[in-house]
Amino acid sequence: MTAEQINDKIELCESAIDLMLTKSSFTIAQLSEATGKTASHIYSLFPNKKAILKYYYPSIVIRYSSMIEEIEDFDSYSISEKLSNFIFTSFDMLDDRKEFVEDTFEKMVFKKGCNSEFHHEVTALFKHFFTTDGRIAVSAGFVMKDYFYEFIAKEYLHIVKFWLEDDSDGKERSFALTDKLTGFVEEVVYNKVLDKGFDLAKYLISHAGLAKNIPLFGEWIESWFKDNEVENE
Repeated sequence: MTAEQINDKIELCESAIDLMLTKSSFTIAQLSEATGKTASHIYSLFPNKKAILKYYYPSIVIRYSSMIEEIEDFDSYSISEKLSNFIFTSFDMLDDRKEFVEDTFEKMVFKKGCNSEFHHEVTALFKHFFTTDGRIAVSAGFVMKDYFYEFIAKEYLHIVKFWLEDDSDGKERSFALTDKLTGFVEEVVYNKVLDKGFDLAKYLISHAGLAKNIPLFGEWIESWFKDNEVENE
């Protein structure tokens, strides 16, 4: 999909939400009049009206991805800073459409869990954050599989739900929760202690020939290092 088509989809989605908030519903004819885009063009981008409204959530990630391209030193951010930056920015975006979000987040996103397009977009974004971070511990590779990114993205959905229900001053509890969770994730994936353990295991197995004396553990370590070397190549 071209950048122009994505921009058109975002514009149509925003206009559709405006119509929903003022008229409680909208027609394609009304949307066409509001945006100056033909009905045929609208249908070439969306199959129906519901799809137009649902696009609001994945568009948050798309817009955010464009925003961080303008941040010169974003690549130098730590993993917790990247995660927090996205979460806090998404709070601001969601707050701009608070009435719509309060009415639709539960049914369009949260109840669908991993099956929502929003979850897929967030998962892809988080995967990019982790896989492009050179400070991630080698041992973190044991857990950093697709299900790990899906899990982190699902936890993000829980944070959004918590934010929506947060009645503390300035959503203070939501911000504190985000800081603690992202800090914990960073601590886990940056921790080098296990890396040192694997370095020791690799030495013992490769140079001391202990694998034969430790059948199960030795075979597992040798297998893991063989797979890891293949991946690194």
